[in-house]
Amino acid sequence: MKTSGDVTVVGAGPVGLLLATELALQGVRTTVLERLTSQADTIKAQMISGRTYQMLAMRGFGPAIDAVSAAEAEGLAWRPTGATGHFAGLFKLDGLPLVMLTQQALERILEARALELGVEIRRSVEVTSLDLGTEYVVGCDGGRSAVRKLAGFDFPGTDPTLTGYQAIVDLEGDLPLGWHRTPAGVHAFGPLKGRIMLMEFDGPPATRDVTRDALEAALRRVSGRDVRITAVHTATVWTDNTRQATTYRRGNVLLAGDAAHVHSPFGGQGLNLGLQDALNLGWKLATGDSALIDTYTAERHPVAERVLRNTMAQVALTRPDPHSRELHAIVSDLLDLPEVKRHLGAMIQGTDIRYDTSCDHPLAGTFVPGLDLSDGKGTSIVLDGAEATVRPDGYVSRIAR
Repeated sequence: MKTSGDVTVVGAGPVGLLLATELALQGVRTTVLERLTSQADTIKAQMISGRTYQMLAMRGFGPAIDAVSAAEAEGLAWRPTGATGHFAGLFKLDGLPLVMLTQQALERILEARALELGVEIRRSVEVTSLDLGTEYVVGCDGGRSAVRKLAGFDFPGTDPTLTGYQAIVDLEGDLPLGWHRTPAGVHAFGPLKGRIMLMEFDGPPATRDVTRDALEAALRRVSGRDVRITAVHTATVWTDNTRQATTYRRGNVLLAGDAAHVHSPFGGQGLNLGLQDALNLGWKLATGDSALIDTYTAERHPVAERVLRNTMAQVALTRPDPHSRELHAIVSDLLDLPEVKRHLGAMIQGTDIRYDTSCDHPLAGTFVPGLDLSDGKGTSIVLDGAEATVRPDGYVSRIAR
């Protein structure tokens, strides 16, 4: 197989590290550049979806994830019963498989594998030019991507309308577990011990710095409870800024993860979306086939566009104004219908993704779980009684009639 030349991946978060391992599996010499001196300890994603777990497991990451997930599950303050997934805080999505795995733990697993495969990871490197001496540069450097800006990608979308907080704190006072909507916004407590989430629909934050006093004041306003934060272990602020690059490729520069699309964290979809970007792009980029690389945008752009739409809808449903409250109540009723649960659950998990292929078989373009593709290569299997060709990312490209 022809392979591309060297690749520079900018960003050593989960998306960049997974992409680097994918390229290394294909024999591509890969360097990862990271602005930070060490892994960030700020609270971020806490889980991955069942589909993302299946995709990582096909590369052999299953045992490591299982071990970490079991240990992290011991730290839960409460365990959801019944429905495991939600839409706009409506916990009515049954049977959504979720795997407890913090972003930091996932990064450690992926970094170990990348180093094992010979990937060079260089930290404390600020990218100010794309003249990096490699055939391709991939921006996996987050929502404020330097690569995206330097390459001149268009990044249209909608401006933020809310201020959200996520933090791990020590708390004095009575705060109920779970999600709660109030006239002032939304607050949630758990499932991690000490984890709080807040939303106030009063515009974007004035600063990205989070102080104990500001966090406590917001919690008291939104919850209406006499609570006190005695310590903040980690905290971050977020918004519903929603944008997507019009294309994921400009010449030899590509984007993946938050560098290509940003949205509110409703449904925990961002990390999963970015990891699946990396699995789609890696094997294609390694071939050096320009036409095949172009299918990365063609396949992944519509998937992210749908995530942007559903997260915007969830924000609208969660607003505290009277009109949104009534809309929220109607959607709650609709979520009692099995077909609505299935539709929204598949959308949140990405289990209904079907890529266009030249084959009209109903299973063509769908994902096949449970395969061992740890070598990064595709395979042939018998599917629905016929020979099927499976791509390196686990999706069926052809089924013989």
